[in-house]
Amino acid sequence: MRKNLIIFLLLVQSVVSVSGLELQNALSYLKDNILLLHVTTNVLDSTGKNIWTTELSKITINGRSVKIKISGLNVLVIADITPYLHENNTILLVSQGEVWIGSSSSDTVRHYATIKSIPVNSGERVFFFPLGIIKASLETYTIELEIQVVQNPDLNTITGVSK
Repeated sequence: MRKNLIIFLLLVQSVVSVSGLELQNALSYLKDNILLLHVTTNVLDSTGKNIWTTELSKITINGRSVKIKISGLNVLVIADITPYLHENNTILLVSQGEVWIGSSSSDTVRHYATIKSIPVNSGERVFFFPLGIIKASLETYTIELEIQVVQNPDLNTITGVSK
């Protein structure tokens, strides 16, 4: 990830005027607006027991969405999560989710869509339920997304981040 960041910064340097002050301003802007979006997806059974978990971390900037796609047997989930920085150091988190649920016993596909926005502080964890409850045969499952946005993370300590 650090290699990609270095390449990006070199690209910015080649695009921005050679003036040292303009380059420093551009690099300062990027450094001050980096956001780490960490998402944990949990699937819970009808008793509330966690039966499946996955985690994803992505680096983004103010106003740029991060797309999350989860697919499984007869289920497709797509969520777009966009963080917007405010002057008072809060973050408006806008999450848009779409879910397609098929049935192995019939040819029907159900589609659900939702959009939510919530103000959060950097590092605060929030839950977003784009899926609600899914009934598969006699079993009922709940799928939830736990979202955390960290402003100005230490890039040297981040591991497992996808681009």
